Amino acid sequence: MATFNPPPGSKPTPQPPETDSGPKPVPAGTGAGSGPKVLAPPVQRSQGAELLAELVQAQRQSTLAMHEVRDLRAKLSRRSHQMQVLQHVSEILAATSKGGQVVSVVLDVLAQEFRCPRAVVWTLEDGGSGYVPKEGAGLTRAEWSAMKLPAPNPFPDTPLVLFQSQWLDAPTGGATLATLRGTEGGTLYFVPFEHQLLLMGFVILAMPTDRRVEEEELDSISILQRQTAISLYNAWLFRDLSEQRDALQRQTLELERVNDALREADQLKSEFLALTSHELRTPLTGILGFTRLVMDGLYDDAEEMRSMLQDSYTSGQHLLGLLNDILDLAKIESGRLEVHAESTSLSQLLDEVKPIAEAYPRKAGVELVWSDASGMPDVMVDPSRLKQVLLNLLSNALKFTKEGTVSVVVERHPGLIALLVVDTGIGVSPEGQARLFQKFAQAEGGHAREYGGTGLGLVICKHLMGMMGGTINLHSEGMGHGSTLKITMPIA
Repeated sequence: MATFNPPPGSKPTPQPPETDSGPKPVPAGTGAGSGPKVLAPPVQRSQGAELLAELVQAQRQSTLAMHEVRDLRAKLSRRSHQMQVLQHVSEILAATSKGGQVVSVVLDVLAQEFRCPRAVVWTLEDGGSGYVPKEGAGLTRAEWSAMKLPAPNPFPDTPLVLFQSQWLDAPTGGATLATLRGTEGGTLYFVPFEHQLLLMGFVILAMPTDRRVEEEELDSISILQRQTAISLYNAWLFRDLSEQRDALQRQTLELERVNDALREADQLKSEFLALTSHELRTPLTGILGFTRLVMDGLYDDAEEMRSMLQDSYTSGQHLLGLLNDILDLAKIESGRLEVHAESTSLSQLLDEVKPIAEAYPRKAGVELVWSDASGMPDVMVDPSRLKQVLLNLLSNALKFTKEGTVSVVVERHPGLIALLVVDTGIGVSPEGQARLFQKFAQAEGGHAREYGGTGLGLVICKHLMGMMGGTINLHSEGMGHGSTLKITMPIA
């Protein structure tokens, strides 16, 4: 085969490399860079392992994500349930202004949510001096109602942050909370209801031994605390306002009664002044008239002159009695009326009263009957004042009796003597009996002009008997049935 030799000075023409699709054998002893290597199978195994590891890692992450989603869903479900409960409680608390309903609802919610075997709620009562148990769960009323605690710190022997929910140490509360802990010695959880730095109340929950309070539950408890504290504070304000309103209404009614009494007293005083003026003028006119007749010599003989002077003297005595009644009443109202009680024979005192009473004017046919008091023990009275009382009663009885009798009856009772003045006169109506012992009042106003009098006699008698340690009262079956006036006095 002929060969082509290049001319001198020229470069050889490069030849294309030989191609072969198969692998070339590597001579023995050849170095690393001396030729190509067979590495395809190891590279394929490394890629599969990495892919498998990635799949396992993805599966783990997916499992973790599924657990997280499940936990989040459970947490969201619990949170949603708590929000529903809080909304329901909020609606109830907003609709009521009664503290009892507030604590009942809150206790039920907390006891059910934490599955507490026992729980008690307290509120500030007794004018802020103590915390009173208002509702209990898992205990009898007798058990939880005895758990009263002091204020402002319900646990004075224990350093306690009052406005913070917390677990209570075993000694806290002592014997008071022993029943709440139970025989198993459960742990107690303290939930306060504070508003404006004032502990309005609190609830203590006996938690199960394996129960712990989660963070989201603390948030719910915090919301419930604020709502309950505000509701209790509003209920407290409402109750305080209600009490003030009731007190104001009572004061208003009392003022109305006082005003009515003042108006009535003013009216009675006006009537009294008019009546007294008439009563004073009548005897004074008699005195002046009889005296003028005697001075002018308008009488036939000495006997007629003596009769005129006697009538003038009687009118003067009557005028003096009226003035004495007015003066006695003034002394009573000013506290200057005095009595001097001493051992007095009732029989002797009646003997002294008889001739005076027998001389009182009375209707024809009216008989004055006296009971025998000779066997009665002495009484502790002011004799002059007792005479005044008895003569006043007899004068009234004779004045209001048109026919029949006026009797003086003596009765002995344990430790006292009773004197009864019983008449068959006009009697006293129930309405008249109610106002008989009032100042300036007469039993039957319509008879004032007919029978006369100032309406002060029985008022003075009542005061005098009270000052001597006795009593006076009246009994009558009504108009037309007579009356009985009874005075009692202690035995000496």
